[in-house]
Amino acid sequence: MVKMTFSLHFLLLLFGISGMLTKTRASVLYRDKECPPDWTRLDCRCIRFINEPLRFSLAETFCNLLGGNLVSIHNALENEVVRQVINAGAGSFVRTWIGIHDRIVEGEYLSVDGTIVDFFDWSNNRPRPNIDPLDCVEINFPGNNQWSDRNCNGRLPFVCARDVSYYKHGS
Repeated sequence: MVKMTFSLHFLLLLFGISGMLTKTRASVLYRDKECPPDWTRLDCRCIRFINEPLRFSLAETFCNLLGGNLVSIHNALENEVVRQVINAGAGSFVRTWIGIHDRIVEGEYLSVDGTIVDFFDWSNNRPRPNIDPLDCVEINFPGNNQWSDRNCNGRLPFVCARDVSYYKHGS
């Protein structure tokens, strides 16, 4: 636990410095009283890795039951924080669902939380257009830990996100 705490503090410092140098905005990874135990604060959200392989739609439903959605990622810093939360929870960078899909119109990616999809970190030769049913997005694709499109019926662990204000108003 001490090693993980030190690692998370070091990561926070590293991301803070990186954000200052690159002018990337994100109030990065930390645990505080705004998020419950087992959740990590990322900007105005609390995120949690769930190491229970589920289909994309069931993973989203699970996150809904927790008061949130599958995590949306909006910049490189958030992408790396999500990866580190996965690594801390699973002990490695396992393939994991994130909240992006193109199930409605091929190539037009939507976020399950309704935010604009304004960042991608695709692996080489990804996404693979017009190959059904590869409509959902995973992070930590083997080889380079970037994103890949995948069959939504595959079973993967996932990351949920809830707004910090959810905890302030009681739940």
